[in-house]
Amino acid sequence: MSIEIAAALDLLDGRAVRLRRGDYDARVADADPVALGASWAAAGVPRLHVVDLEGARAGAPRALALARRVVAAARHAMPGVRVELGGGLRDEAAVDRALAIADEAILGSAAVRDPSIVLRLVDRHPGRIAVALDLRDGAIALDGWTRTAAGDAISIARRLHAAGATRIHITDTARDGMLSGPNLELLAAFRDALPAAWITAAAGIRDGLDIGAVAALGVDGVVVGRALIDGRLTITDALRAARGEVPA
Repeated sequence: MSIEIAAALDLLDGRAVRLRRGDYDARVADADPVALGASWAAAGVPRLHVVDLEGARAGAPRALALARRVVAAARHAMPGVRVELGGGLRDEAAVDRALAIADEAILGSAAVRDPSIVLRLVDRHPGRIAVALDLRDGAIALDGWTRTAAGDAISIARRLHAAGATRIHITDTARDGMLSGPNLELLAAFRDALPAAWITAAAGIRDGLDIGAVAALGVDGVVVGRALIDGRLTITDALRAARGEVPA
C-alpha cells in the first residue's frame, strides 16, 4: 500500500528547525529553509509541509515572506511540488494570504474553536483547506501547543471533516522531533473513526520501517521532518518506503 510523503519545514527566526515536543527553547535541528526546500523538491518529494512556528505562537502569520521564498525555490527546482502552509492562520484574511503563496492552507486552533470557519473557507477555496490536530495526552493542543481544547478529539475531527476539510493531520506532540517512532495506536483510532477522510500522520518518523508501518494502517500521508534534516533518511529512501519497497 502506498502513502504520500511530505517533507516538513518548520520556520523560526529565519531558519528551518525541529523542536523537541514543541518546545521553542529545545531546537534539535537547524538549516537553511530555502536551500533545503529546493533540494527536497529536486529529489522528488511530492509535498512540502511548511509551518510558521512563530505565527503559531503569536496567533498570526510571521514568516510569510520567508515562506514565499521557500515555495519559489522549491517550484523552480520541481514545478509540480505541492506546498501546504500553516501556523497562525486564525482568520479568513490570514488564510487568503497563505493561499496566495501555497497550494493548501492548514488550520489548527481556529478550526477547533469554530468549525464554521472551515465551512466558509471551503466554499471560497474548495479542495485547499486542511486541519491539523495536535494531540497531547489525548486532548487537542492549541495556540502553539500552549493550552488544550475541551472535547473528544475524534468527535472534533469528525465535525471538521464534515465541514469540508480535505486533509486531517494527526500529530502526537509527545513524539514530535523525538525520533521515537509514530504512535500507531493513535493513528489507527483516527483511521478507523474517519474511513473517508484523508489522514496524514506526523511526529516520530525515524526511517523507512516507520513509514511502512504507518502505510500498513491505511493512513494516506506521512510528514517526515527531523530524520530528513539530520540525514538519517533521504528523500529517495523515504519514497521507496512509501511505494512499499525495501525500507531504509
